[in-house]
Amino acid sequence: MKKIIFKSFLLLWTVLLACSCNDLLEEKAYDFVSPEQLGDSESAASQLVTGTYNTVITSFIAPGSYLYLTNMDCDYASGASWAFGNVGAGNPQGFWGIDHMWQGSYTLIHRANLGISKISAMNNLTPESKQDALAQLCFLKAWAYFNLVRNYGPVPIFRKSISEGEAMSQPRASVSDVYTHIIELLEQAEGMYSKDDSGFVAGRASSGAAKALLAKVYVTMASGAMSGVPIVVKGGDPNIFEPQPITHIAKTVAGYESFDPAKYYALARDKAWEVINEYTLFDNYMDVWAIGNRNKGEHIWMAQAISGDKDFGNTICQDYVGIFKEDGTMEGNWYGMRDHWYLLFEEQDTRIVDGVIHRYASDGISNGKVIYNYYPRWYADKVENKEVYDSQGNAFDGTEVYHEGQGWTLAKLTKFTFVTDRKQKNSDFHFPLLRLPDIMLIYAEAVNELNGGPDAEAYNQVNRIRTRAHATPFSGMNQDEFRSAVLEERARELAYEADRRYDLFRWGIYLDVMNAIDMDEHNVTKRRLERNLLYPIPTSEVNSNDKIDSNNPGW
Repeated sequence: MKKIIFKSFLLLWTVLLACSCNDLLEEKAYDFVSPEQLGDSESAASQLVTGTYNTVITSFIAPGSYLYLTNMDCDYASGASWAFGNVGAGNPQGFWGIDHMWQGSYTLIHRANLGISKISAMNNLTPESKQDALAQLCFLKAWAYFNLVRNYGPVPIFRKSISEGEAMSQPRASVSDVYTHIIELLEQAEGMYSKDDSGFVAGRASSGAAKALLAKVYVTMASGAMSGVPIVVKGGDPNIFEPQPITHIAKTVAGYESFDPAKYYALARDKAWEVINEYTLFDNYMDVWAIGNRNKGEHIWMAQAISGDKDFGNTICQDYVGIFKEDGTMEGNWYGMRDHWYLLFEEQDTRIVDGVIHRYASDGISNGKVIYNYYPRWYADKVENKEVYDSQGNAFDGTEVYHEGQGWTLAKLTKFTFVTDRKQKNSDFHFPLLRLPDIMLIYAEAVNELNGGPDAEAYNQVNRIRTRAHATPFSGMNQDEFRSAVLEERARELAYEADRRYDLFRWGIYLDVMNAIDMDEHNVTKRRLERNLLYPIPTSEVNSNDKIDSNNPGW
């Protein structure tokens, strides 16, 4: 911790001179100033808040490590064995960014604490803007702690800035105490401007984002405390074409034993309902990802990005769908979803009809032509037989089909192509950190657990998502069936949005689901041990913090 703190407080803090999302995206001007030099003004407070928000980009999204740690360690994600040989294979210590989740979270917490200290002492702000600024920083702290407690279990809590006398070494607080602190912070964060207030800055969080994150916190606590209920997950042996329905039994997550599921499901239901009534679902699924719809509609909170910028761009497009080289071939395109995920969908579902790339350039050229790959494999067979046509009605030339073999065919998600310039390594994909369908499914899950089965509104929330994608609406399910159906719908709708690992974890079925696969079709090891339930605390932290004397079990 000391190393992080020294970086945060002894070095001059880089603050982006921007007071709005438009400023952030249109011009990047820097000034190297310490927080003490900012003064006492609306501009000073805004710069402190913006500088703290930038940490979400520079310490989480831009390096790529946050999404790698949250997306790759689950059942349906896969890729080349070299790309999944560490985190994706249960060996996180081999990953270059293994410590980034811990370090980035505490950097964010320390910067937020310092901002709270400085803004609290300011006298030249309107009451409304001061409340919003402080609430923004509380929200960011809560988000950081939510990441920490889900990935590391008990973690140190820093309630105030080191400059206010907080000790630099803190013991690990219990899971229960961390969640209590998260809830306290988010209740304060509800004092942020709403998205419709004149003072709201697009790209930042709003009071609705605080409510949405509270709903996620509550549902995590509630489901984490559950045990003994059945959950069916489709997967298992990758050599069987269709994913097999396997019944797993929920287990209480370590540290969640004291939580009352009924209490927290009720809180999740009520908070999710507030969010549902504030935000709007896009009518068409592909509109969700349109560049013009960023920070609008169902997007409750997105990580901002700047195309071509080494600090505020990101490699999400390159990593997940590839970027174009000058010769028309593809660079990147390493991560995708497995066949068993693709086969969860009905064939008419927009989320695979348009949401999956069925024809994409490879990194090779043959006879002067770019070689194309096709997904799924049975689609490639149709191309070879000239049964697939381009937009002009011409059959694709079967000779361009490039069979990469079973171990290389993956569903690549169209959402990640929505960037300004697909030739840029550092592109401007705005990653959705909080999205309305997530909250709608939380509502449905909570109602199902509280009522002993789904009611009309629980069905309505799930079916709004499904009918938008032209999928068959759910009906006629009992409580156990609906529980499994909602978890599966989350896997479909929220693919690669940093949710799947946490969903399996909070139900206590992560190990069972992963070990049912064993080795996937891409030769990626899915076998997991008890130690994989949590990530290892950085060795530097264990060595330097005299209040922590051991790492997580097995590390």
